Formats: sequence, structure tokens, C-alpha cells
Amino acid sequence: MTEGRDKYEKGRGLLTMAALILAAGCAAKAPAPPPGSFEDYGAHAEVIIRDLPYVEGMENNRDLMLNVYSNPHQGLWPVVVMIHGGAWFKGSKEMENYTFLCMALASRGYVVFNVNHRLVPSVRIKSQAEDAMAAVIWVKERAVEYGGDPERIGVAGGSSGGHLAALVAWASDDPYFIPTGEYRGPLDSDVAVAALFYPVLDLDRTLVENGSIFAPAARLVLVGKVGAKYREALLHISPKSHLDASAVPAIFLTGDADSLKLYPQSVEFQKSLEDLGVDSSLYTAPGKDHGFTSQYWEPETAESLRLMIEFFDRYLK
Repeated sequence: MTEGRDKYEKGRGLLTMAALILAAGCAAKAPAPPPGSFEDYGAHAEVIIRDLPYVEGMENNRDLMLNVYSNPHQGLWPVVVMIHGGAWFKGSKEMENYTFLCMALASRGYVVFNVNHRLVPSVRIKSQAEDAMAAVIWVKERAVEYGGDPERIGVAGGSSGGHLAALVAWASDDPYFIPTGEYRGPLDSDVAVAALFYPVLDLDRTLVENGSIFAPAARLVLVGKVGAKYREALLHISPKSHLDASAVPAIFLTGDADSLKLYPQSVEFQKSLEDLGVDSSLYTAPGKDHGFTSQYWEPETAESLRLMIEFFDRYLK
């Protein structure tokens, strides 16, 4: 009995350490901001609606709620669904850098739905992607109520949220994913365009490069599978498996000093889409680390915001 418990505690310790390594790497390293509000940096939203449940029958689950950011307007504005980061283990729709991006998009004529999703280890990455897809379905069904156009919708996210946004953009037609909840209508979580901030695009490569000896444990806690079963799951949950000529256009926004070694992935994926004939763009934030948009007052964040909106406008306006 003691031997079994010791093995269990050792395994749990490895999982915890792997989780901490990834989560610590994804934490933004931002100094104290200068005086000033979001509005001083071009982000303004007069209409803010919080904590709308997006999965019928699970209305009391705060991990399955979203916020709406907009401004008074006539007609219907294009829509963006925003997905927060946090190494899959933590984070929420209230994170400051994602709130800033939502309000900045609202300032420029978008209705933005900023979503929570369930977290590892209570669920695996597959379920997180299914939460994000369910949110897009809900937004399409309800966007008009909030002044949004369900026919013009994009997705954005950062870090692990960039990974989930990439799955929404490129894997919504994969039957491996079943959006969270029960739907009587079509399961349409397709979007027209994606903005991916410092995203995880090659999942296994990211775990190996950042987890080292803890990569097997991280695979287990994130996916619930190891060995051949992990490789099978990887065909679905890693965005690199979904790149083909039908992929939606994407802009990648990553610092070239990203401490999680994610910048080369953005460079390679942008080139892959270009080679496939899919419109794509890359913004390199010079000298910036992972999570650089937490420094919302810095010129690199302003430039990434300008380029994201320019790219979205091309497809949604």
C-alpha cells in the first residue's frame, strides 16, 4: 500500500512540476505601467456586459461564461471572439491584456465576446477547444442581440488561447471535436479570420522545448494520454496538423525574444500558409518576450493592435 501511494505521490508531483514550468513560462513579465487608463492608449468600450453563460444547461459554471465589449452604434458590427491565455492551467476573461485588446477592438468598430473556458487539470485540452467552439456557436446565434453580425466573425487569442483560437480557426470541421453542450441546430463554429498572439502552434514541440524531462508528465496532464494514444490525439489537438489550402487567413504577432521559444513557430506557420496560398501575415515585436501585450502602453503593443485590426478589416468589413 505504501509503495503504491509513493508512486502516486511521485506521479502527481511530476505533473504538478510540469504544469508549473509551463504556467510560469507563460506568465507575462511586465513592469508597473505608467499612469493612465486603457483609454489613454486607444481602448474604449461604453457597453460592457459581463458573465453571460454560453452553454445551455451549465449556466452556473463560471468557466463557461463570456463578456461583451462594444460601443453604441447603428446596424451590425463585425464580431471577434477573444480567448485568454494562461498555459491551459489558469487565466480568465478578466486578464488585463485581453480586456485591453477587447476594448481596443470595440473602439474600432467591433463587437467583442471575451470568453472563459474550463481549465486543466479539471478537463483536457480537447475539452477546452470544444468550449471555445461552443462559444463561437453561441455568439453566432446571439450576436445580433448585441449589435454584432454573425456572418462576419473572427477569432483571436494569446499563448494557450492562441492555440485554442488556431483550433477554432482551422479545426472546427474536425469531427474529433464535439462543441460543449447540446445543440439542436448546426454545429457551425467556423470563422473567417484569426489573430494569434504568441501562440502555441506545435504542441509537442512546445512541451519538449519547455518541459524537458517533464514533457511526458505534461503530455499526460494536458491530454490525458501518453505514447501512441498521445500521438493519435496530437493529430487533432495540435494546430500544425490542420494546415492546408482551406485554412482561414491568419496574422501571427509574437516577440522575437519569446522565452517559450514560440517565435520560430509563428515564422514557420506564416510561411507554411503563404506556401499554401492562404493569406497570412507576421508581426515581429522586436526584443519582446512572451505576453508582450501585457505592456499595453508600449509601442509594440500599439503596432500589433494596428496590424491586427488592419488584417481583420480586410475580411470582416
